[in-house]
Amino acid sequence: MSGIALSPSLLQDLDNLSQTQGEYDTVQRQLGTGLAVYDPTDNAVAYFRAASLTGRATQVLNYKGGIDQGVSSIDTALTATTAVENLLQQLQGMVEGARGASLPARTEATQQFKAIGTQLNQLVQDAAYQGLNLLSSTAAQLTVQFGPQNGGGLTIAGYDLTATGAGNARALFTAVGAFNTSRAILFSNVVAGGTVAVQGFSALDVTGGAGTVAASLAATIFDEAKSRLNNAITQLQSVAGSLGSFAGVLQTRSVFQQSYATQLRAGARKLTLADLNTSAAESEAASLRIALGLQSAALQGQLRSTILQILHSSAASQH
Repeated sequence: MSGIALSPSLLQDLDNLSQTQGEYDTVQRQLGTGLAVYDPTDNAVAYFRAASLTGRATQVLNYKGGIDQGVSSIDTALTATTAVENLLQQLQGMVEGARGASLPARTEATQQFKAIGTQLNQLVQDAAYQGLNLLSSTAAQLTVQFGPQNGGGLTIAGYDLTATGAGNARALFTAVGAFNTSRAILFSNVVAGGTVAVQGFSALDVTGGAGTVAASLAATIFDEAKSRLNNAITQLQSVAGSLGSFAGVLQTRSVFQQSYATQLRAGARKLTLADLNTSAAESEAASLRIALGLQSAALQGQLRSTILQILHSSAASQH
């Protein structure tokens, strides 16, 4: 059997070349990926710690998504409360305008009052976000989870602004049933408090002229209607204030979740990211060592070849 025998120094050079090539490949991967720890073989402890931090960040952001949806649900309700307040103010305007107005004007005001009341209810019923309406039913409930732990969240109960019965503390008109089962506004209940059957402003003439209700009682009804509408606006503002407080809590939590996830990911990067400046310098150094190693190996090969030729020539001359 024949073979090629390599000198110890050449073997050492080749071994050094192999090692340097491995180092070069490593820093090239670092430059390409930006990672010093690419898989568990690089640094198992750092790799799995970073994976844990990254997984936690993903979980935190998943819960942030639910929080943000909760904010959107509340924002929808708050937008509706602003519009409802505007309609209540219009109802106040109808009451003020009808007081002391002519019979035709009071008749027209009644129609407008009822039309606005219908629109008010319709607006409340339309204030849903992804099927949840926090203003149309006390059975509605918004639950926002902050994390996997039990009790780590917020629950917000709904309101029934256009409730059909009296005494509902979560309705617009808490003292009277302002809407019927079809959610149409009950003029007599809202304006007269239900104590007197009044179907329209035409029955109310504070001057003692055209009307079926005595002037003094008509004046009292107008005053109480104005007070009742003021109370409804106050109640609505209280609802909006409560919802706004909940929205503030959720927004604060959303900002925290984002910041927390950012910190977790930053921690993971610290465990795995490469110093690209150092990697670039190491790449250049390894490239140079490879070039020098190849040159050294080549020189040794040439030297060995020359010595063999001399020995061969010497042996031939002796013959």
